[in-house]
Amino acid sequence: MQHRSFGLAALTTEMVKSGDRILDLGPLSSGTTQAFLRLNCQCHIEDLVEYLSENQNSADPLKALEDHLLPKPANLKFDVILCWDLLNFLELDVIQHLIRLLQPHLKQGTILHTMRYTGRQQPHKPRRFRLLENFCFEYVDDPSYPEVPSKGHSTVTLLKCMDRFSLFNSLMKREGMDQNVTEHFLEYDSVTSRNQVRSGGASDVSAYFRNVREDERIAMPGVEKALSSINSLTASPTVLECGRKNGRNIDALKKKVGSLYVEDLHASMAWQKKLHGDESGFSASIFNMDPGTRLDGVFLWDLLNFYSPQQIQQLGELLGARMTPGATLHFVVYKSAQIPERPATFEALDDGQVAVTGIASGRCSRSLSSTAELMRLLPGYRLHNHQIGRLPSGDSYQEFVLQYKP
Repeated sequence: MQHRSFGLAALTTEMVKSGDRILDLGPLSSGTTQAFLRLNCQCHIEDLVEYLSENQNSADPLKALEDHLLPKPANLKFDVILCWDLLNFLELDVIQHLIRLLQPHLKQGTILHTMRYTGRQQPHKPRRFRLLENFCFEYVDDPSYPEVPSKGHSTVTLLKCMDRFSLFNSLMKREGMDQNVTEHFLEYDSVTSRNQVRSGGASDVSAYFRNVREDERIAMPGVEKALSSINSLTASPTVLECGRKNGRNIDALKKKVGSLYVEDLHASMAWQKKLHGDESGFSASIFNMDPGTRLDGVFLWDLLNFYSPQQIQQLGELLGARMTPGATLHFVVYKSAQIPERPATFEALDDGQVAVTGIASGRCSRSLSSTAELMRLLPGYRLHNHQIGRLPSGDSYQEFVLQYKP
């Protein structure tokens, strides 16, 4: 059986950087260590499978765990801990003791990755993972592995015994994943807003497993104009990305700015409509950022096409209340009266182009009557750049870069 690990792909493509310290609680045989070594990471192996094999009937499993773990330098702090599926086979008091023993080597932001079995048929021993390619693993039934039935720990139960760790992200039921496995990222002493993308942030990495077709690529000069304007304000600008979530897009933008916040505005508004009806407005709580955060740039992509004039005006005011003078607002407006029935997915690429996917074939009427009306709805903003283009679907659009001038 095979399992594609979106979590481990996220670690290597978005989260881990050169020089990071990795603690692998599984055996060396998985092959993943080589991927981290290629990133110039420092890798430490503990092999808790060996601990399970040797201490199943131990009178004092906590003392046996202490004896099993290797001594570490006092100043060693881990950035990432790989648990594989091993927490499924440890008693809760052993997991709690493990975290206590590792605590001197944890720091704020340490990420712990684990795989939890959720199906009715729980394994009766840990699985040996063998890396094939693209973080697709083959489960190998290793006869040397101990027969230790899965304990069936719930996520809540695990968190209760893992002092100061909180759930950061979960990945499940993606294409190629074992449908009975949920991958969890836990973060130690998290204090960062849930919206902020960090070096320890795991975005939706499914985009990493598909190639961008040539007919999905377009040039959007306004994006580069916006980024240039944003970076001219400060050495480490703060940007809000409001488009539909896409891992590579988030990764590309994070490389070009200082701090990046992400809010899937389309999903947030869909929830607001479900609660309050089609004419519901924006709530200030949508932008859940650290207190005092000021924005140097905002990317709205094609979202304004799907809001009423009142909603656009309200959104402009909410954003303006958080933007620094001279901050940049980027968006595109469809030119025709009939527009796609929902927003597309925009992905800034490393070569400066933009991939546009998920363009709906169904059509609806545009709510905006003219560009002049749009500018009247955004009175605190001044036109900085304007471009005309055509999407891969053939839809014509106008690309706007505005600057906030209160």
